[in-house]
Amino acid sequence: MTSNAIIQQSGFAHLKDLPCYVLSCGQATAVISSYGAHVLSYKPQAEVEVIYLSPDSVWQNNSPIRGGVPVCWPWFGPAATEFNPDAQKLPNHGLVRTELWQLVQQSVTDTAVSIELRIEAQALPYSNAPSYLSLTLQLTEAALTMTLNSDQGLQQAALHSYFTVDSVHQVAVSTLTGSYLDKVKAGERFEQQQPELKFSEEVDRVYLDTTGELTLKQEKNAVQITQQGHDASVLWNPWTEKAAALKDLPDSGYLDFVCVETARLNLTNTAPLQLVQQIRYLG
Repeated sequence: MTSNAIIQQSGFAHLKDLPCYVLSCGQATAVISSYGAHVLSYKPQAEVEVIYLSPDSVWQNNSPIRGGVPVCWPWFGPAATEFNPDAQKLPNHGLVRTELWQLVQQSVTDTAVSIELRIEAQALPYSNAPSYLSLTLQLTEAALTMTLNSDQGLQQAALHSYFTVDSVHQVAVSTLTGSYLDKVKAGERFEQQQPELKFSEEVDRVYLDTTGELTLKQEKNAVQITQQGHDASVLWNPWTEKAAALKDLPDSGYLDFVCVETARLNLTNTAPLQLVQQIRYLG
């Protein structure tokens, strides 16, 4: 008899009253909130947390949660003119991080546990919207897989994953090749000179046409990040000054995470969206 399960609960960590679902598959667990379809935790083993959640994060008063895996949609970063022709004041990273998504499907088998949350996008204040956006979370004993889907429409999207690390000074992300846009340097384009990136200052880079597999390496373990449906990967750490300016992140919080984000950013691509990120802990 399987002990795999999906349990609904109120609150997670310090985030009181937050509507959540806890997925269990063997020793592995994951937590997702219907608020923003936000993944808050992934533990491949009982004492191993892969996802970083800021201890200063909040969710009340229409605030996006700092950490976890935010869903960025239908734009990434500030809203481009295509989404905001009237230059309205719109939130960074889109419209769905502070919306309540609806549970539409869940499944528990001997080998996998999955849940699908969905939001009707046409109800949002966004023209050219697809009719829906859905996130499916699948947990097995070996991996956590997130799949973001919508039908055709003008859209960008990213799974903005925060990975917990022992120290940002001891982290490397590989294998990185080709060009990247450096947002710290006004979006200037550079060529990656080394196959891996180490962190010694603020990093905010959009890597173009990245491979289907990246590895986040530390001294004692590693995480494999597999990507599909993307045209870019975004690597981010705010470093000292910007971390201190963020109210929902401790001043030293930048030491504890690295963002490796799977993204679709090309606005000329109007095909239906299917953006996939799979996280596998390598120990």
